[in-house]
Amino acid sequence: MPTPTEQTKHVDAQTAPMVEAFYTFLTSEKRYSQHTVTAYRRALSNLFTFLTEHKGAAPTPSSLESLTPETLTSYLASQHGDHKKTTLNRRLSTIRSFFNFLHLRFGLKNTKIINFKGIKQGKHAPYALNEQQTQALLQWVTPSAGDDWPAYRDYALMLMLYGMGLRISEALDLNWSDIREDSFYIKGKGNKQRRVPVLSIVTAALTEWRKRSPMNTAKDPVFVTTHGSSKTPRLGARYVQRLLEKARIELNLPDHLTPHALRHCFATHLLNNGADLRVVQELLGHSSLSTTQRYLASDLGRLTEVHKKSHPLK
Repeated sequence: MPTPTEQTKHVDAQTAPMVEAFYTFLTSEKRYSQHTVTAYRRALSNLFTFLTEHKGAAPTPSSLESLTPETLTSYLASQHGDHKKTTLNRRLSTIRSFFNFLHLRFGLKNTKIINFKGIKQGKHAPYALNEQQTQALLQWVTPSAGDDWPAYRDYALMLMLYGMGLRISEALDLNWSDIREDSFYIKGKGNKQRRVPVLSIVTAALTEWRKRSPMNTAKDPVFVTTHGSSKTPRLGARYVQRLLEKARIELNLPDHLTPHALRHCFATHLLNNGADLRVVQELLGHSSLSTTQRYLASDLGRLTEVHKKSHPLK
């Protein structure tokens, strides 16, 4: 991995302090991790190397201010053979963030680069387990007689993620005061609230878990950790990720099994069994129907079969 000095060697003496100020901003003000800042360094270093070779001189504040979308397009084209579109879009996001920082902090304005649109990517259906794999996972996490309370917590959480289609953050943010017998009001992205019905099997699992939970008053988190202090009792997403990593290994499940994949399973399995697309949209809290429609692509064979059987033209 290039050192910080190597990563700014393709900029001139006036530009280098601006670049380092950007990295300091990411670390000190944005509180980005060292791993993320390193990725930003790598992306900008890559751009500066290209511009130095393309223009025959290291970038200056003036040349950055006058950088054209055509030159940026040439840079992206030069990288396209070695990187996926998702990688290039991440690099492009870094470049836009850098130019926005230059504008706000140093008055160096290049709105054409700040507003440069990303590379369009083909949309694929979200990754979901099939119904047999999902049932195997739920069986694996089902508590046995004599199990300690974390087993009942994990089972209730898995049922909630799959049975209600919640994002992991939505589930872990719940307190017992949010729990209702027939439906929950979930606060999702952008603080948008939606009502999600609760299956009886989920209600039963939550009831059994609450009996055993060390923290079960109305103000307590529904899902608590075994080792957190009184100030930080709420279960973290990383624990759930590790639990599913273990399940993937023991059950030989696909690598795309993550907490969010259970939300994909919820939507895909509902649609595969005839649920209305707009109902699923409401349950997931999607603002756009097109987002929900991506799940339809997960079982094109089934859609084709239904179409042939249902359409009056034979």
